[in-house]
Amino acid sequence: MSVTLTQAIKPLVLVAIAASSALTMTGCMSINGVPRTRAGDYPTSTIGTSFVDSNSLGKHSYGYSFFDKGGIAYTCRGGHIDIDHVKIAADYTKYLSEKAYSHLLKGDKEFTFGLNVDPSMFFVDLEYPVDWSNLPKDKKEKISSEVSIEFGAYLTFTMVSWHEILTWYGFHTVGFLPEFPSAFSWEDNYSNLIGTRLGTQALRDTSKGYDETMTLLIKHELEYLGVQSRKTSKYASEKMRGKWFTGIIVPDVKERNMDIGLEDGYVTPTLVPGICPDAKPQSYPAPGLSTFHRYGFKMKFEVEPRTWEQHRIFKAAYPQGNGMRIKLPEDLPAIFNDMKQEARKLGYTAMPEKN
Repeated sequence: MSVTLTQAIKPLVLVAIAASSALTMTGCMSINGVPRTRAGDYPTSTIGTSFVDSNSLGKHSYGYSFFDKGGIAYTCRGGHIDIDHVKIAADYTKYLSEKAYSHLLKGDKEFTFGLNVDPSMFFVDLEYPVDWSNLPKDKKEKISSEVSIEFGAYLTFTMVSWHEILTWYGFHTVGFLPEFPSAFSWEDNYSNLIGTRLGTQALRDTSKGYDETMTLLIKHELEYLGVQSRKTSKYASEKMRGKWFTGIIVPDVKERNMDIGLEDGYVTPTLVPGICPDAKPQSYPAPGLSTFHRYGFKMKFEVEPRTWEQHRIFKAAYPQGNGMRIKLPEDLPAIFNDMKQEARKLGYTAMPEKN
């Protein structure tokens, strides 16, 4: 999702991203409240990867903070977890839920958004329930509040999954740094999913502030999943050297997990064999729109890649001709099938392997 890099070059990346965002960024977050940029880690025991446990994460912060830590943890039932991906997805769930709430309450028929590390633009065209304009304000506020949290999680998970697609096809956030090794690396999707789940829980828990709630939720979730020590987390990565990855600084990641719930509605993590011998993977449902649809809302959801790599994506989605936008989620199965075929040609494993 975010730039996945070793700790040694993270500062260079953050400076470059900050410079490219100078017109829109100030202080702790952007002028329009977009979550701050974070740089994640590879899940590999390569130089610079930071391994963590539930007691070494500091305090979550939606804005910039020296006390907010990230890194790679290993859990018995969730495999490797990229904490930065968790936090990015959680913060965007908050941001897009609040954005959706505002648009729903005003009755806006369309709005756009994007991730702060790639140029893609997402377009949402809304269709409201037939009696929406006649509802009293308090009723609209109640429904909008309930719908927007689920809506924000769905938009976020689709957006961060899309970023993985872009990087698979060659997109670089910073031109001189490769991102293909981190596209759908084995921990990405599940980490993103955990972020949307925890972000949703934090928004529904109004007893404390968002940052404080997220700090507690991350710790509790890691402990529920069976978080291991930093030493074990690193060992779990090193154990798969030569099998799931090779390399010392920038790895060649051979174990990819492309499960975003397209086949069965659930996202299943990749576990390292032998670390927790009796553990079973804890699958979670991908974000959906059941509440959104139950109240009678409908939408058309599309994305414009706006990158040099878009011709390859359009070719995968529309073999007979060029498109202007990718329809979500309708066009995703064809794109994922194309990526899996390429992965097999490269000798990679691309879970799930049903197609």
